Amino acid sequence: MDISIIVPTFNEAANVGPLVAAVGAALDGSDYEIVFADDSTDSTPDIIRKVGETDPRVRMHHRTRGRGLATAVVEALPVARAEIIVVIDGDLQHPPDMIPALLAAASEGVDMVVASRYMPGGWDSGLSGPHRRLASKATRLAAYLILPRSRLTTDPLSGFFVFRRAVVEAAALRPIGYKILLEILVRGRVGKVVDVPFGFEPRQAEQSKAGLREAFNYLRQLWRLRV
Repeated sequence: MDISIIVPTFNEAANVGPLVAAVGAALDGSDYEIVFADDSTDSTPDIIRKVGETDPRVRMHHRTRGRGLATAVVEALPVARAEIIVVIDGDLQHPPDMIPALLAAASEGVDMVVASRYMPGGWDSGLSGPHRRLASKATRLAAYLILPRSRLTTDPLSGFFVFRRAVVEAAALRPIGYKILLEILVRGRVGKVVDVPFGFEPRQAEQSKAGLREAFNYLRQLWRLRV
């Protein structure tokens, strides 16, 4: 197994099939697995199981207790079997056809490759409205001001990235909310980071999970990582 793709999902039933198909097209001929880190309360787990019956590369770590994208990814890490880990959202706002470009950038000596909305060639038009784009920039600035290791990348809040398992093997990851990359940057053994520009696409189906609760969780995470 060369590549493990961890996909955190919460009620993304309509996106499972298209995501699996898109990953398959992008990684045709590669040795990979898709591990859904699932917290869903709808039919998403049933759909993942059904897809897995015809595609053995599709697996699932389903939680009936606990909630949060970042902790879902952390709990799925022991289930993933490869040395190279890809984290990508399940809502198709992260284009799976970019995975090969991220993997190509993960050459020897590189610990992590981040798909960045904020370097030349990237964009964040998938954020719904100017208020969300402004909030995204403000939260990135807050990370830069409070956590120096967040400055290793132009997009420390990205949910689309590749890293080597060794980066987190000895790390005590205790994330809150959605920002798993920020947790790994601060607590993991991350040396060299490479950014690759990408366009954050509009959501294809289902509803965004962002809200005031996640904003509060982000502030809590910043405080915990700082102290």
